[in-house]
Amino acid sequence: MKKGSFRLTPHVGAKRRYRFIGTLLLTLLLVSAAGAGWVQQPSGTTANLRSLCFINAQTGWVAGDTNFILRTTDGGANWERRVVDPAVRAYYPIRFRDALLGFAGAGDRLYRSSDGGATWQLLPQTLLGYTLFNLVLTTSQKGWLVCSMIAAGDGGMGFLYQTTDGGQTWALKDSSSSFMYCDIAFADTLFGMVTTDNHAVFNLIARGYMKRTTNGGATWDTVNNGSGYGKLRFGGPNYAWRSWHTFIPGGSHYYGVHKTTDRGGSWSSIWNGYSAFAIPDSLKGWILGAQDTLFKTRDAGATWSWQILPGSYLNDLFFTDSLNGWIVGYNGLILHTTDGGSGVWENPQGSFQPLTSNLSFSVVPNPFVSFTSIPGHSSERFALFNISGRKMGIYKGDRIGEGLPAGVYFLRRDGQGVKPMRVVKVR
Repeated sequence: MKKGSFRLTPHVGAKRRYRFIGTLLLTLLLVSAAGAGWVQQPSGTTANLRSLCFINAQTGWVAGDTNFILRTTDGGANWERRVVDPAVRAYYPIRFRDALLGFAGAGDRLYRSSDGGATWQLLPQTLLGYTLFNLVLTTSQKGWLVCSMIAAGDGGMGFLYQTTDGGQTWALKDSSSSFMYCDIAFADTLFGMVTTDNHAVFNLIARGYMKRTTNGGATWDTVNNGSGYGKLRFGGPNYAWRSWHTFIPGGSHYYGVHKTTDRGGSWSSIWNGYSAFAIPDSLKGWILGAQDTLFKTRDAGATWSWQILPGSYLNDLFFTDSLNGWIVGYNGLILHTTDGGSGVWENPQGSFQPLTSNLSFSVVPNPFVSFTSIPGHSSERFALFNISGRKMGIYKGDRIGEGLPAGVYFLRRDGQGVKPMRVVKVR
């Protein structure tokens, strides 16, 4: 064909390119880890999913950048859509007390369902006025929520509300004119904590404090002044994790996770950096790292291992126990495990120090058809892992992935604890 001309009917080369592109997209979008480990579940949407909640290993809900929520009653094998409000296209967080009573946030709007998410009622906006951060019901009638106004620059305002009628109405119990109320959690009907942050971005030093109640919210005491505090989760009656954030004007942002074993009286650092975390008990826990990395501890944060998962951005995770867990992310991604996420876990050096970034080399080509190579490293040895974390073999840098089926793989130098590089074989 002459330069500058075109055909409406694809020729043989074009058909091959279309098959190549189709195979690549299928590989990237429908990858799943068969059997043990993490399995991708069909969500039926390509929207970004941001929040999830399960009440047991079978029944749960997922929400994100859509006008509907997803509900499952079979552990995620099937998901059904339930429209919350056709005019609103973003819901998080989503929280359920039991199989029937639940709530979904949409900025300054709060929706309530009493039939498992089949139908939703918009509660009066005057109760909130600002962005809902989290909500918890300690009984079928009593519960708490925190919401905040985020300033365009530094600072914010926080509000603490209580319900005594199952979430039908909410009464303001506490507020702050300079700190956002970021999260709330209860270990039981009496003991709970609230985290706060002053939303330091440009000019302020990041500060925050925690509020604690031991009598079901009748009174709250201010404790633990220090960094800005965010996510909060309990793993037992005395055991909890909280995220922290530090920013110094002219400097950088720093993030991490603390734990307490004495009901918030004292805290110790167990992790640097975080995205979201889950702790089903006082020993096991998972933390989402940057983009696609999952970190796991079996000893309350004393040591950690890591695993690379499919998906470009992972937003939230939820474990009902030490075996059953789910992760949601961009492009409709839902991952599920029934064995705590088995597979090859690597132990990073430096205990809870973050992994170094991708390996300092280039893989050419990537994606590849028969094999790929690493220019300048032809004689070095590289380990290749499949999507479930199982090591597929050791390859020299001149012919990597030869003889393997199409799929997504992860490559790193053999024996080095750094974050692997994602490579794709298309056929």
